[in-house]
Amino acid sequence: MRQVRWSDNTPIKVFVLPSHHPLHKKFAQNTLNILPYKLDRIWNKLTFSGLGVAPTIVASPEMLLKAVSTTPGALGYVENITKENIVNVIQISQ
Repeated sequence: MRQVRWSDNTPIKVFVLPSHHPLHKKFAQNTLNILPYKLDRIWNKLTFSGLGVAPTIVASPEMLLKAVSTTPGALGYVENITKENIVNVIQISQ
């Protein structure tokens, strides 16, 4: 959240779904172990204090995948990985 560049100096651009989206809730709770409203508070605090950059909110998983695949340094999440939607994948397992 506070890191704004990758090790190669490419800016990090985070894309997320709206807080009320079921996939966002699932990702926040199951992967990050935090409730979505608490995650929003953290983002807001970092953004308003100038210590971080807020994520870009997209309306759907399809839009999120497109944004990540067309934006250098982008980061996002999807529920199902297929051969058609592989961009750069970091597998998170519990």
